[in-house]
Amino acid sequence: MSQDSLRSFQYRYDLDGLRGIAIGLVVIYHVFVGRVSGGVDVFLLLSGYFFLGSQLRYVTKPNATFNPWWPIWRTLRRLVPALALVIAVTYLLVYFWTPQLMRIELTQQITATMLYYQNWELASQNADYAAAAADTSPLQHMWSMSVQGQFYLLGIAFALILGAVMRWRGRSSKVNAVAGPILIVVTIASFAYASRFGLFGTPENYYSTFSRAWELTLGAVLAIYGHRIRIPQRLSDVVTGLGLLLLMFTGAAIADSTAYPGPLSLIPLGGAVLIIIGGGGRISRAMASKPARWLGDVAYSLYLWHWPLLILSTSALGMERPAWWLGAIIIALSLVLADATHRFIEAPLRQHRKRPLADDMPVHKAMATMREKVGALRAAGGVAATALVIALLSVHPWFKSTLDSEEAEYLDPTLYPGVMALMGQDVPANQPVKPDPVRVGSMVPPVAYQHCFIPDTAPGDSFFEIDKDGNPCIFGDPDSDVEVYLVGGSHAEQYASAIDSLGKEMSFKVVPLLRQDCPIELGDELTVTPECAQWSELATERILDADPDLVISNTTRPMGEHGTGPDVVPAGYERFWEVLADNEIPFLGLRENPWGFDKNFNPIEFDECYVANEDAIGCGTTREQNYQPVDPSAAVLAQWPNMIAVDTSDWYCDVDKCPVVIGNVMVYRDMHHISNAYAMSMKPLLEDLIAPFLAGEPQQQEAPAPPVPEDEAEPEPAEEIYY
Repeated sequence: MSQDSLRSFQYRYDLDGLRGIAIGLVVIYHVFVGRVSGGVDVFLLLSGYFFLGSQLRYVTKPNATFNPWWPIWRTLRRLVPALALVIAVTYLLVYFWTPQLMRIELTQQITATMLYYQNWELASQNADYAAAAADTSPLQHMWSMSVQGQFYLLGIAFALILGAVMRWRGRSSKVNAVAGPILIVVTIASFAYASRFGLFGTPENYYSTFSRAWELTLGAVLAIYGHRIRIPQRLSDVVTGLGLLLLMFTGAAIADSTAYPGPLSLIPLGGAVLIIIGGGGRISRAMASKPARWLGDVAYSLYLWHWPLLILSTSALGMERPAWWLGAIIIALSLVLADATHRFIEAPLRQHRKRPLADDMPVHKAMATMREKVGALRAAGGVAATALVIALLSVHPWFKSTLDSEEAEYLDPTLYPGVMALMGQDVPANQPVKPDPVRVGSMVPPVAYQHCFIPDTAPGDSFFEIDKDGNPCIFGDPDSDVEVYLVGGSHAEQYASAIDSLGKEMSFKVVPLLRQDCPIELGDELTVTPECAQWSELATERILDADPDLVISNTTRPMGEHGTGPDVVPAGYERFWEVLADNEIPFLGLRENPWGFDKNFNPIEFDECYVANEDAIGCGTTREQNYQPVDPSAAVLAQWPNMIAVDTSDWYCDVDKCPVVIGNVMVYRDMHHISNAYAMSMKPLLEDLIAPFLAGEPQQQEAPAPPVPEDEAEPEPAEEIYY
């Protein structure tokens, strides 16, 4: 684009309409179809088209200033006030209306959204961009705002640096001659990176700034070169109409969100390109109409509002997916809130004066306007927005401090007997359930807290030797010569708090070999990923080299994708035990705990259900659904004298029910992991099991007892054990 064409740039009001259409499609597909539409991709393209195009036009001016503060300040004023308002309202709604969604991950996302790295936060949390559901994050959609914000900062830096270099060389008019080829290269490189998996990628690829960059830089390329593509007037409506069709039906044709931003993204973006280059016909004029431009004006706020309202209402009403009538209400409410936010927040607080030039005095002019009522109100609004941002950035540190405080709280076993209530200990009435059911989901075992728990995304040869504080990943008594290895996946890790405490009291060292979603399995019949299988082999080698005094892990796994049971012994477990037995390494095995699922075998979060309903029994499950009458691991481990199978079913269930609160203690922190507090209540039981091994006198494995006939079964204990 020449300097003359830059100076004669005409604002495309039809593209405001396109922005409104793109976000409108996002909302409709989110609400009624339950999938992505490609509209966000178009929104990002338009952001690149308008924003970087304006930055490049500015730096070609003879008296442009290269002070980065002014474009950053203008951008913050345009984006942050509305964003802060929506995040604040969302947080308050979660806190008072849907407390079951209050997790530390959400507070981390609040910070990430306000600081514009939400896309990377979601990638680190392994958050698939899924259809709206009761357990989906109400801030999940903010990833695109972060990508946009990151691009704006890079775009400002790119334009200012390039403008300064070209002025220094006396060639300011040639800014776009240099910028264009650079942006084309970036676009091609980013597109290749986004397409490296083929037609469908990964959640991380979906959120990645590097994968998304091409959508924004493509818009900037169009801003530079788009005017060179001339469509005959008689074909304008054909080209524009085809572009609209491609955009509108992308979501219907592509069901998998991981298709974006790969090759299939060319469909909606190709449609947007056709609309941009085909402008000028009747369709373009319709897109520039007052209603269409209004939708474009409120598009930013509409995008911010619709998703949290949809998720929170779905969760509050106990729906798995939003009903059509709820979706209609949400769209109407979102439009009203978007208009109000644009009218009373966005428009008044954005920078109305043109970007200052080198010979301007913007600070003096701004101070002068504060003596007027409008200027004073705008300044007050800015102060309020700043205070709100600071308050939102304090949410995560505050929430984490309350977690640390509650985690450190000592639960008196006479008031909070936990599992011992199932062993006959009295349960005092009228005690509040602890840990706080709202916060329990954010309380992880010490191995994970110290970053000694290997994520499932790590390579198969990954082992963590040093914790987050720079100390060895050793728990219990690190100076002891007695070694107890806690090995397997998260269902072994969940006992770490109790075993760590016992290690300190009984003077044994606890060595964790724990990987997310990776029980140790050996042999040919495996139920784990290839990475987990590799890790299992390497972990077993470490165990054999160490020759520990005891290995502790799980013995069973529930059948079904969501742990619908009953439990079985995977063949890979048996092979692992055989290897330990061949090397005379003692083993203490703990039977699996119940998993959460409803009557239709859909997964449920135990803690969220209890927060919403306060029904310890109704939110729980039954013994029959989770367990076989006899522990299936007992007969297997009975083959070896130094191996014990512990039937833990009586630690979670009475003769019939498996509640979510036992002995005034919250049993679970999610759908299938127990809370640290409940694990700590097991210390007396675990001590009795571990002590004989450390004394060199492990208990002899008893033969499995036959199931008790139903008519001889003990009566169900009184309900007070749950409270």
